[in-house]
Amino acid sequence: MQNNPLISVIIPAYNVEKYINRCIESIIYQDYKNIEVIIINDGSTDNTREICEQYIKQDKRIRLINTENRGAGSARNTGIENANGKYFSFIDADDFICEHYYSRLYEMIKNTNADIAEGHYKRVKSYNENVFTNTGEQREYTNIEKLLILYGENETEYINSVSTTNKLYRKELFEKDKFPINRIIDDEFIIYKVLYNSKKIVSTPDIMYAYMQSENSVMRSGVKEKRVFDTIDVYDEVFEFFKDKKNEQLISLILIRYLNYCIELTTKTNYSKEIKDKNKIYEYIKYKFEEKGEIAKNKIDKKIYERLHKEFYKILNEALKK
Repeated sequence: MQNNPLISVIIPAYNVEKYINRCIESIIYQDYKNIEVIIINDGSTDNTREICEQYIKQDKRIRLINTENRGAGSARNTGIENANGKYFSFIDADDFICEHYYSRLYEMIKNTNADIAEGHYKRVKSYNENVFTNTGEQREYTNIEKLLILYGENETEYINSVSTTNKLYRKELFEKDKFPINRIIDDEFIIYKVLYNSKKIVSTPDIMYAYMQSENSVMRSGVKEKRVFDTIDVYDEVFEFFKDKKNEQLISLILIRYLNYCIELTTKTNYSKEIKDKNKIYEYIKYKFEEKGEIAKNKIDKKIYERLHKEFYKILNEALKK
């Protein structure tokens, strides 16, 4: 274990005084000891900084970087710039991991010569939940195989594939690609590039990462205008990135997910209490649906297109009546 390579654990932290103790302790008591923990205090106004400073006194492997509030993407990039490890890991400050998280993921990389090792995660509502599993099962994927899973129909596999926080990465994957700034869903803006630039990904269905549904969790918040625009923007980027990569199956899946998101965002806008000018949002979603719909006509199964087209306009017309 002493000869194992250094792993850099990067934690963006903003007003997480209620949660960060559990997060840090799940990391520093790992059975894999050769780690550095880089906490980026992203302009917290509560006791987050003071709590982290107490842990620094206890464990020399922990470093604290204090910055102005710039968001999680910027905080992760700051962590990357200050990391010394051969491998990178990103953990959210209100989450926690199983005690063999790094030893297991590193062994998976070492034994398969993969660029990324991935464990599954599960949402929890309490730190007392016993959610972790250890069957030892795993599977290897090429980059394209993993991207087909990412944009496929299996939502469990999609959720685990799109997350950046349930994985261990070779540091080289972040030499060019960085996290986006001022985006709500920053995972989706980078994960497709990281997966594409990988030669091999090894994944286990074992639950190794616990996603705490705290009040800071983006997933819990109601839909806002920015989330609508960010979701459409990222899929515009994804489509542009892959449209010339000559994989029609992947393009088809991306277009289907794009159109499905237009349907989902229309529904969420309809029920949102955060969005004031809903008609403006409906018009934008309609424009983007029609834009990609014209391309999808010749790229996806005709019956699937007709179903999505019918469903979108039914939901849109019902929303416009309100």
